[in-house]
Amino acid sequence: MNRAAAGDGAAGREPAPAVRGPAVIRGPAPRVGLQDRVLLYGIGNDLRGDDGAGPRLARELDGTVPWTVDVVHGLTPELADDLVAADLALFVDAAADATLDAPTWIAHDAPVSGRGGQLLGHALDVPGLLAWCVALHGRAPRAATLTLPARDFALGETLTPTAEAGVAAAVAALRALAAP
Repeated sequence: MNRAAAGDGAAGREPAPAVRGPAVIRGPAPRVGLQDRVLLYGIGNDLRGDDGAGPRLARELDGTVPWTVDVVHGLTPELADDLVAADLALFVDAAADATLDAPTWIAHDAPVSGRGGQLLGHALDVPGLLAWCVALHGRAPRAATLTLPARDFALGETLTPTAEAGVAAAVAALRALAAP
């Protein structure tokens, strides 16, 4: 997860874009089969500005897609118990990357060993969590992360226009992905 603050101008807030282009999602979306059990985690903290983009997306999707949707503040080894029941795990998280201008898919390769991933403080990254899944249960689901553009991680519950646009585009793309 990306938790570093990004500087972007006066008072930490970005100026509203003058013109909004069409919603774009970069990278190939994961394949979702009709019978796939999908687990989506919206990752982040609602009290840290754009870091709340993942949880906001999860709340908007919950009940509107035939998937299990949950909000988590970080990835911990305990999540492996839920992941093992999924065929596909989707992780949605904000990134403080000034070059990221649209939600972007990142596919994760299956772990090659069952050695648990390195804990980063109290949390894991996605490949590390998948490795824990293999170590504890002998398998891990296919997995992808949808990274949302973010600009401001200061204290507050408001998303910047960039994060709002990313959430809207990602919600639409995920609903389309879930449609039969």
